[in-house]
Amino acid sequence: MALDTDLPRLVEEERPSPGTKCLFYETSSNPTVAIHGSILAGTSSEPSGKSGIAELTTRLLIRGTRRLSAAKIADQLESVGAAISFRNSQDSIVFQARMTSQWTERVLSILSDCLTKPAFTPRDVNREREALLTDIRLRDDDTTRRGMKELSTLIYPPGHSYRRDRFGTAETVKRLDRTDVKDYFDDIIESAPVIVAFAGQLKKKDKTNWVRHTFGDRDENKKIDLKSRARAQPPSPTRKEIVMAHKTQADILIGGIATSRTDPDYETLNLLNTVLGELGFMGRLGARVRDKEGLAYSCSSFISAGLAGGSWTALAGVNPRNITKALEMMREEIVKVQKEPVQDQELEDAKQNQLGSALMELESTEGVARTSHNLAHFGLGLDYFQKRRQLFSKITREDLQMIANKYLDVSRLSTVIVGPRAKN
Repeated sequence: MALDTDLPRLVEEERPSPGTKCLFYETSSNPTVAIHGSILAGTSSEPSGKSGIAELTTRLLIRGTRRLSAAKIADQLESVGAAISFRNSQDSIVFQARMTSQWTERVLSILSDCLTKPAFTPRDVNREREALLTDIRLRDDDTTRRGMKELSTLIYPPGHSYRRDRFGTAETVKRLDRTDVKDYFDDIIESAPVIVAFAGQLKKKDKTNWVRHTFGDRDENKKIDLKSRARAQPPSPTRKEIVMAHKTQADILIGGIATSRTDPDYETLNLLNTVLGELGFMGRLGARVRDKEGLAYSCSSFISAGLAGGSWTALAGVNPRNITKALEMMREEIVKVQKEPVQDQELEDAKQNQLGSALMELESTEGVARTSHNLAHFGLGLDYFQKRRQLFSKITREDLQMIANKYLDVSRLSTVIVGPRAKN
């Protein structure tokens, strides 16, 4: 059996307290420990008018606790070659840690402090708010990131949390203060459900006790609001051009609403996207627009799928004089997968690509922790990869063509162009 299909046997699940879930992969062959966890908060849980508060709060978690300063945290981690990080996402706040097994207790003690006793000093709040404002300015001056932000506002309906960029806006972030941070932490983060995956040389009982002690009881009934998202209708397809005269490269983005990570259509769409924008070097899009025609520096596609929905995007970086022609060819390749089934070999290669990627991810303790966490986060089950192999055996070229017509109909896709004006 392959490691991916062996996960139900190798990974154990526990529920230390209401609203918490743990996953454990124990191995004595690797003297390291990896932790990948999440709190169901993030951008989707931001209060109205507080866009950016999840990002700001997340950044402050590593800036010191009531017991340890940021400098002390860094010194204690670096002196033993360990690391802790925090990241805000649309559906959750993610935390990660890695260490050699002999320093597990030290790292867990620091991680617990960061997650439950952050200092949130006025000085740190002001510094991180200014840093976030700088990152917002950089985002808005980057053709790709600006394009992604604008495309989200075009394809997601009003009120959908995925319509917002996780950084927020300069206007909302400027108004955030320590009280907002503290309220968000106390009201949202401290009660939200938690998932923690451990992998490596560890003792399950000790880690279960750590989770119970650190997080206590959580609101196990909290869920991302899916019903209102499903009822909301996406806006009509739109084309938008954002002129950045000082740039030398333009970005073309074509995209639309796709599936959530848990939708039955996800795997078929993922295989189609692998053919269209990933296989070889950037798939069919890269082969046509970049390699054959020489119209783009890069041209690929990807799926962004969360709990409350998802999107599909094709992205190309081009010389401004090539905008019109590159956009036309991108659309031609998208239309082609709607009109004609992909080749048998392309479909087989896409399946092997996805199966192989999963196996490669499981080669490290960090990969096992991340994978088992994600399976729990999306409720896919530890037997997911076994079920996916069975599903892959049934997916046909015609299935990919049907999915292309369902999600990639160019008449329903929006387009954003960011950069200098097209040159003749």
